[in-house]
Amino acid sequence: MDHDLDDPVLAELSRTVPVPRLEPSGDVFHDLAGCLLEQQHPMRSTKGTYRRLLGHAGLDRLTPAEADRFSEVALPTIRLSGRKLDAFAGVADWFRENAPDWQGMTDTGARKTLRALPGVGAWTADVILLWTLGREDILPVDDYHFKKAMAARYGIAEGAGQTRAMREIAEGWRPHRSLGVRTLLAWREWQREIAR
Repeated sequence: MDHDLDDPVLAELSRTVPVPRLEPSGDVFHDLAGCLLEQQHPMRSTKGTYRRLLGHAGLDRLTPAEADRFSEVALPTIRLSGRKLDAFAGVADWFRENAPDWQGMTDTGARKTLRALPGVGAWTADVILLWTLGREDILPVDDYHFKKAMAARYGIAEGAGQTRAMREIAEGWRPHRSLGVRTLLAWREWQREIAR
């Protein structure tokens, strides 16, 4: 459920741009694989590379059990760095051996578990927490589009001190920072559509 945030910038944006309803899939492995292979979060994939790879392998969703066949059939059709391939293989191995209760974990616990996986940094962990697990209080300060949106709407200078300023502003959104993030990203996407 979305909540009203006591922030005049977000209030103005939400009157202008509809914020799409968040429908988390809960499918951590599938979404994480897409993040690792494409460096796009599952709701913003513009290249569609992951979708094409899945189609090539005859899959709608990628499971750990299908990961080896996916690697053999689909991944050779695109050029990926050895680092990405190793990260994907390592994550697939981990998921075949582990079945974590993501819904039962706190945000901190889920983030720690994700960050321990090969190739998963802060941005990827935040993307999974926000979009895949639907957590309500996530602030992905490393997200390029979110940074751009905050800089534009709040007059934050890009560069040194930007992350601190973003965190300070977003303190007022707690415990629903994810809604603030989604509102700003919806506005940025709307702006980009207008410019096309």
